[in-house]
Amino acid sequence: MWKKVAGFIRGEFLNWQAWEVVYLLACTGAICGISVYLGDSALGIASAVTGTLYTLLAGKGKISCYFFGVFNSASYGYIAFGQKLYGDTLLNWCWYLPMMFAGIFFWRRQMDDEQCVIKNKLDLRGRIICAAVCAVSIMILAAGLFLAGGSQPVIDASTTVLSVAAMILTVKRCMEQWLLWILVNSISVGMWLRVYLNSGNSVATLLWWLIMLITGIIFYIRWHRDVSRAQSSRKSGA
Repeated sequence: MWKKVAGFIRGEFLNWQAWEVVYLLACTGAICGISVYLGDSALGIASAVTGTLYTLLAGKGKISCYFFGVFNSASYGYIAFGQKLYGDTLLNWCWYLPMMFAGIFFWRRQMDDEQCVIKNKLDLRGRIICAAVCAVSIMILAAGLFLAGGSQPVIDASTTVLSVAAMILTVKRCMEQWLLWILVNSISVGMWLRVYLNSGNSVATLLWWLIMLITGIIFYIRWHRDVSRAQSSRKSGA
């Protein structure tokens, strides 16, 4: 058993480049250091760190990302509830948590020899359907959150709907997930900046979203490159 665990851990850190390790340490270190200095809560820091680890490992195509995602989903939902961001609360507790386990189930069937997930992409029809469904869903959810007394209904609805779609694409291993995460992260930066300016709280959460925005851009470029290379290899082999 311990040999299997040790082998799994070694596999999760295969093919890490030096800059990726430095980026990982810099992100988590910055969140911890600045948040402690500004007096953020231990839960906020832990949520931000595990969220960072989830995204970086997901970008690498490592299935261990979902283990960190479980804690992040539970803790971030609690933080969002305290700020009356009900859409984000429901998203994390009722969607992300079960999808973390779904991700483990589906990814483990699509791993290459280096224990990285095999990436793919949507066709044009799939992209159009995804965009249309997201637009309609945002309008409907925003109206519901407004009636429920949500503090930022349109923004909250946008992050919720786009995150649901992005998580589906994550489980399906599609590179378009990163485009949606970039939109989610951009909106979330503005949302949590407003929370921070109004209350002085949740600085760790704000820093996390800033880092996730940068990370999403990096990994979209990498996944796009990897998918393009894989398609070229298949065509050459044919």
